[in-house]
Amino acid sequence: MRIAFNLRRVKLSLILVFLATLPAMAEGLWGVKASFDINKPGKWKAGDYSTKLYTSGLGFSVGGVYSHYFNDNLFLEPSLSIFYDTYGCDFIIGEGADQNYSPGIYKVGLRVPLVLGYTFDITDDFAVSVFTGPEFNYAFAGDYRWKDKSMQDIAGDMHLFGKDGAERRISCAWKGGIGFPFSDWRVDFEAAVGISDILPHTPSCRENRFSLSLLRYF
Repeated sequence: MRIAFNLRRVKLSLILVFLATLPAMAEGLWGVKASFDINKPGKWKAGDYSTKLYTSGLGFSVGGVYSHYFNDNLFLEPSLSIFYDTYGCDFIIGEGADQNYSPGIYKVGLRVPLVLGYTFDITDDFAVSVFTGPEFNYAFAGDYRWKDKSMQDIAGDMHLFGKDGAERRISCAWKGGIGFPFSDWRVDFEAAVGISDILPHTPSCRENRFSLSLLRYF
């Protein structure tokens, strides 16, 4: 099943979510969050056929977080961050080329998760938070990166985004995680499972990610 996104609808949805939370924001907590990411793209799939053409890569993100607690434990947490993601391609461009000619991929964009969570107070000094919810990503920049710059001539008009690009700029994932709050800080272990197709044409592919994050409240 392929899921297509209309950019205007996504923007409108994010604006409505933001406006709906404005009345409560004065009562919540603001913070800054930084994440170290391991990107795990899925297989390319077409019918019963699948093959792994993307390899794992690293990335990071940094941005702002707002946490609204409905009571001492239940919270809603939207955030906005800028991300830099990378991963590799396991295919070869050019006749007789070796593995060094396989390009890497980089993306720069905005990441907007909206999670609902609950904090369990285990003891007076130890608590655990669990959270889950949708995550929207918009890549405003990105392309292939070549170890050998001469391969750009062989690749020609091969681009990651644009009219004839290999991937969509917009993607959606379902995020879940576990956090360990202490004082004004929280350490999170997170996973985001891709639920939208990042390829505009057959075959299909989804992006997944594991993250280690540090959140500081003000």
